[in-house]
Amino acid sequence: MRSIYLVARRDYLGYVQAWGFWLGLLLTPILMGVGMMAPTWAANSQPTRYYTVIEQGTDFADALRAELQEDRISMARMTLDPVGVMNGEPNDKVQTFDAAIEAGKTVEAALAEAGDAQITLPQADFIRVDPPAMDEDSIRPYLMGERLIQTNDGEQPLFAAIFVPDNDGEIEYWSENVTSRALLNQVRAAERKLTERKVFEAAGVSPRILNEAENQRREITERRARPASSDTGSAVTMADRAPFIASVFMAFLLWFLIFSVVNYLLMGTIEERSNKIFDSLLTSVKLPHMLAGKLLAVLAVALTLMMVWAIGGTVMGTVLSGSMPADMRESMFSVAGAVLKPGLLLPAILSFVLGYLMYGAVFLALGSLCDTIQEAQTLMTPLIVMLMVPMFMIIVALSDPESPILSVMSWVPVFTPFLLILRIPTSPPMWEVAGLLLLMVVASFTVLWLASRVYRAGAVHGAGVGDVGKWFAKMIPGKKAKSES
Repeated sequence: MRSIYLVARRDYLGYVQAWGFWLGLLLTPILMGVGMMAPTWAANSQPTRYYTVIEQGTDFADALRAELQEDRISMARMTLDPVGVMNGEPNDKVQTFDAAIEAGKTVEAALAEAGDAQITLPQADFIRVDPPAMDEDSIRPYLMGERLIQTNDGEQPLFAAIFVPDNDGEIEYWSENVTSRALLNQVRAAERKLTERKVFEAAGVSPRILNEAENQRREITERRARPASSDTGSAVTMADRAPFIASVFMAFLLWFLIFSVVNYLLMGTIEERSNKIFDSLLTSVKLPHMLAGKLLAVLAVALTLMMVWAIGGTVMGTVLSGSMPADMRESMFSVAGAVLKPGLLLPAILSFVLGYLMYGAVFLALGSLCDTIQEAQTLMTPLIVMLMVPMFMIIVALSDPESPILSVMSWVPVFTPFLLILRIPTSPPMWEVAGLLLLMVVASFTVLWLASRVYRAGAVHGAGVGDVGKWFAKMIPGKKAKSES
């Protein structure tokens, strides 16, 4: 045991004392946050573009303006009550805001009426200006940037011009920017709604009947068949959804950690093989002890990552909880409480340990066969592709956690650690959970046994990829005889 500890301690300190480890530790959550916020930042940083509508009257211009306001309306609703809007149960502020919008008020005026005039929304992406010309030839210089239009922000180029004929002829959308289709899509949506309104009017039906139908619709309350004596009643709450959200989070965290830390095993083993460090280590440590020590070292690295992120997340959550809306704070604590429930936490821990041992042993074995990173990359490609499958399954679980494909794929040993976590909130039969755990145990120890044979061949005897391929071929009946003949 002491030799295992010494190997684990040596490798662990070698990893955590490197400045790159702590740099990656700090940058990973930052980069993930940037990745999640990037679409919002990109939308908010979109430059304001100016368009004009040439038509008799203002019907189409008004329909397009209403269509362009939809994004800002959605953003304002999410700002007023993010949890309620996502759950389909907006609070009184959102309902007041919606009523003001239906009355024809601007987004800013509706926010003021809802009592949150201090909310600042990004400037509109597209702003309509009066037509600088009334025909295609005269407006062409403005679209090509040869002439500028007057706006509240000074002289600006004209982004697009929309010609709407009086008759049933086609609408023409003129713009020199052929890559940005946001305004074009809004133009099509505005024309669709305007046509619907004309059809209603031609049939003698007021278009307002759709709004009236929307206002008169009955609310749908989601309920569960709980005992009548239940403290929470039968209505579905965030506490009911929290286990599934927690399982998705934990499955992704397991995937991310395994994907991140097993690379340490591969690169460290390649370095020790190429530098002949194996020979020095094996003079004082038995091979199984060295293998176990290396696996424990990187496991400790993964636990260090989890501990630092957990502490950082707890501190950030505590600091920011006071400024969060009550619903969001309650949701966050519900998910955190679901993570700590033994029914989900224990299978997740077992899945992490066994999944790590399985993949860690494979990467250790690969590293012992390679003298260069180039050799390792040719072997890593199929493994990385295989590791991407659980990520796709997580996406499937977001739409249907009880999908039959998840049940089938969870019995594939290399995917079991991830998919078992996703299936726990769906309450699978106890025999199935026990069977999947047993499958992981058997698969992990089988992979460890095979990996130790490969590791011995590579670390002690200097075998390469081709030699191990021949060794596995001899294990197949008929292959040995054929090769000897």
